[in-house]
Amino acid sequence: MGELSLRPMSQDEYVAWRERSEREYAGEIATSRDLDPEAAAAASAGEFAQLLPDGLASPDMHLFTAVVDDEPVGIGWFELRQRASGVSAWIFDIRLDEDRRGQGLGRRLLDALHDAGRGLGATSMTLNVFGDNTPAIRLYESSGYAVTAQQMRKDL
Repeated sequence: MGELSLRPMSQDEYVAWRERSEREYAGEIATSRDLDPEAAAAASAGEFAQLLPDGLASPDMHLFTAVVDDEPVGIGWFELRQRASGVSAWIFDIRLDEDRRGQGLGRRLLDALHDAGRGLGATSMTLNVFGDNTPAIRLYESSGYAVTAQQMRKDL
């Protein structure tokens, strides 16, 4: 298996990714925010519209396609944010194609995003992960991420 690298996401890739991501994110927030499907779909579409008003050209947004041997294997998306401590990169999305999971590519993709963020001047990287995403939590913890905030819920 060759090296994993990042390249800018193409417009065709962006259109397919955004449609799928809005739908999947709606499912995630329906559960985490206790929303009905219609409200979750509207919230998801609204958040994507706010974050990416100009698509790939949206200010401070960096959307990448991860490739191995010139074959797309996943994506990464972060925003550069100015903070008191300097520039931080906020990861909105990191994902591998399902058939490429379990091959060690998740860590390589995360490392490539770290390198891209550093190359753009970021001195830290942050993200949010849903509490039931155990494989991602393990990856982030083993990569040096620490919990900075936490929401909890109990069904009564």
